[in-house]
Amino acid sequence: MPIKVNYSFESTALVYPYQEWHLKRGQDDSYVSELVNNKTNAISHLKNYKFERGDVAEVNLREDLEAGTYVKFQDTIATIHSFYIDNEITKLQNLKAVESESLIMNSAGEKESIILQAQREYDFAQQQLQLEKKNYERKSLLFADSIISMADFEAVENAYKLAQIEVEIESNELEILKSGKKSEELNYIRQKIDSYEREIQTLEQLKDQFFIVPPIDGIVNYSKVVNGIISLSDTSSYILRIPVKVNNIQFLNSISSIQLKIPGYDEEVVATFLDIEENVSLMANQQMAIAKALIPGGHQNIYPGMAVQCKVVCDRITLYQYLKRGVQLSL
Repeated sequence: MPIKVNYSFESTALVYPYQEWHLKRGQDDSYVSELVNNKTNAISHLKNYKFERGDVAEVNLREDLEAGTYVKFQDTIATIHSFYIDNEITKLQNLKAVESESLIMNSAGEKESIILQAQREYDFAQQQLQLEKKNYERKSLLFADSIISMADFEAVENAYKLAQIEVEIESNELEILKSGKKSEELNYIRQKIDSYEREIQTLEQLKDQFFIVPPIDGIVNYSKVVNGIISLSDTSSYILRIPVKVNNIQFLNSISSIQLKIPGYDEEVVATFLDIEENVSLMANQQMAIAKALIPGGHQNIYPGMAVQCKVVCDRITLYQYLKRGVQLSL
């Protein structure tokens, strides 16, 4: 008979948002921010927040962020607070303040006060050297017994060497003051002040990175991924993942439409075929591939994670070809 019909098959598919952004816990007490494009399966905007050993880092979410809240692109939704960084900034600010006072004293010509200040700094450097020496000797024993790693031991060793250099610097500085070389002293203090200021600025820039801003507009949800803290779903459109039997893959190049029904509603939605993933997996004792289709936005009754029954309509064939394909697929 010259009658032709559309070849089609049905499948239960899952709905995904077009894009998903996640903030989650990483390894070694770190935090990871990433953007997943469900159309291309690409991961971008990957950022890893790592902290020094012994630091106490805490994530503070915006108080009004309830599940279902709509968040705009680049809105601050959380902050990460690092006690180590705050402590380092405070320490550098104090050192800068000490050097600034020292510069004023030198510029005013109060030679005895300057020498006294330099003597105190030298004594302080000596004390720091003794502390670093004890720490180095203790860590040497632990490293010899393979209790601590090479990286930890090298950090302690470097701190000890820096303490030795600092004692030498403070000793030279004291001798210069006693010998009356005041101009060199002033230049050195200015350099130290500039150095502390640059370090403070670097740490302040690092703190700015701890304001968490998503790279997309989206709807807030929680516990969507393993170790997840907060996620955003871009529902401007949706991606439909359709399990397809391996024998039906050959017919996907001639798709005329993809139709789906929303559970609980009579509305019929049409999706546009995108591509098929190359991986094949075993589902219900059948080899299945995953086809992806795009559902345009504007459908209020579609939600990410929803399972929908869809019908994939392919090419027009004769009844004989239709029956023949059905027999081949059942074998």
